[in-house]
Amino acid sequence: MKLTPNRAPEWLFGGVALLPILYYAVTLVRYAWNMPYMDDYPVLVEFLNRWPGASWAARLDGLLEQNNFHRVVWVKALALLNVGVTDTINFTFLQWVGNAALLLTAWLLYRASSSISRWAFLPALFLIFQFQSWNNAFWAMAAVSNLWAPAWALLALWLGSQSGQRSFWMGVGIGLVALLTNGNGIVVLPLILLMCVTNSAQPVDRVKQAIGLGTITLIALYLYFRGYNNPSGPALSSLLSPEKIGHLLALDTAFLGAMFYHPSVAWVSQVVGGFTIVWTGYLILTRYDRHNPTLFWFLIFLHLTGLMLAVNRIEKGTELMYASRYRNITALMLATTWLTLADVARLARFRWQTALTSLVLAGSVAIWGVSNYTYAGKIVRFRELKQTDQFLWQQVGIIRGCAPTLQPAQALSQLRTNQLFSPAELTIVHLASTPVAVSIPPLGSPAIDYRIDLQQPIGAYRLISGWAKIRGRKANFNDTYLGVRTPNGWQFYSTLFHQRLDLADSVNEKDTGFSAILPAETAGMPVGILVRSGGSTGFVEL
Repeated sequence: MKLTPNRAPEWLFGGVALLPILYYAVTLVRYAWNMPYMDDYPVLVEFLNRWPGASWAARLDGLLEQNNFHRVVWVKALALLNVGVTDTINFTFLQWVGNAALLLTAWLLYRASSSISRWAFLPALFLIFQFQSWNNAFWAMAAVSNLWAPAWALLALWLGSQSGQRSFWMGVGIGLVALLTNGNGIVVLPLILLMCVTNSAQPVDRVKQAIGLGTITLIALYLYFRGYNNPSGPALSSLLSPEKIGHLLALDTAFLGAMFYHPSVAWVSQVVGGFTIVWTGYLILTRYDRHNPTLFWFLIFLHLTGLMLAVNRIEKGTELMYASRYRNITALMLATTWLTLADVARLARFRWQTALTSLVLAGSVAIWGVSNYTYAGKIVRFRELKQTDQFLWQQVGIIRGCAPTLQPAQALSQLRTNQLFSPAELTIVHLASTPVAVSIPPLGSPAIDYRIDLQQPIGAYRLISGWAKIRGRKANFNDTYLGVRTPNGWQFYSTLFHQRLDLADSVNEKDTGFSAILPAETAGMPVGILVRSGGSTGFVEL
């Protein structure tokens, strides 16, 4: 018997559906690490340091404090809950809780797309549970904030679309939670209000619902923006010039299609992003919200998220729109676009639905596989970054994975002194550099920019730490090796990767940090640095 998506056995569907989820979960458990990173320090570490001795008024101010563009009450509340239950903060726990939002999101999308075949839903799973958004997955604050915001939005819209007063007002309550989770949460309550007003299937008392929700929305947004400082700088009125509007569109389409980004064909991502805009316009014109208000308004939420980010980054280039921490929205955009497309094909009784579903499923599986393979190395490096931060902090009182102006080492040491942070000890044996076989590049190879700013003995080892990059090339998770010139020639050793946010051009040079833990007997021997970046290799003898 020929297997087609509609006739395939139950066990096959379940196995295919579990594949991306299980791979994602196993990778998360394997590589999550209990150390803060970047914004974790001002948002969580400093917040927890202030909490014990603060008055209740100061505690409330700390919860509602603006962080960048957001008021991240949800992540701070989870941190307090973690400390209240276990007496210490565990950043790995926050990563797990943050990624649990993907399960809720997938389940809600499944419920909202019940009119299409289950096999037509499968591409959404392969798009959601892949690691182009690896930065969110393994960064505590980003996981809780960036992954839960769309989950809360989808839950609020799903509840708001259900019949009955109880579901509607539960959706409003969830909308308030979304408001205090991430900056894009500000649009959730207005979207529920629009859904209430435009949905003719709502009961007669929708007018009362709209009045009540409108009042709540105005009050909530007024309190949210009271004392708000716009970090992006430019006012909205400055965006009205044709040049700014064109750049805004370029930023928006780049963001919406970021999953298809490659430097050599960057235009592909903008074409994909443009298609999602055109498709959403078609759904608006055909009043798809009357068929499936949850998917329709969630798609609008995702578009507004992209537009908000484009406005906030209007003074920047499109390359910033491809950051890993934004790609969970891109994945949800593609997944939701496909689900609406499959539903429209069903409503139109499109003849080739099975072929279309099979094609999209094959494409989504390919994206899943290529993404996981491509970003596996960055996931390993990110854990290494956190381990190196922990090692340097415990041994020499230095933390590289945060801007030095925030004094991260002092803040984390205070948290440990207050007995609110107790990571597992890292032994130097597990991090020690190992000999590797690499060849010195020939004369005429690219020059190396570098600096060694830390050398000291630690027990039976010798610590050498600094930064290095190929001159004129942007650093992006370089491979750096430290060579020791012995009587028998050069012996190279592996190094630990870490970031250098203290450098002047931290955007292009942050991924240049390295630390080598060499045998003590190498002390006094000449050393050299070999850097591989893309297809280029450079070497310099110190």
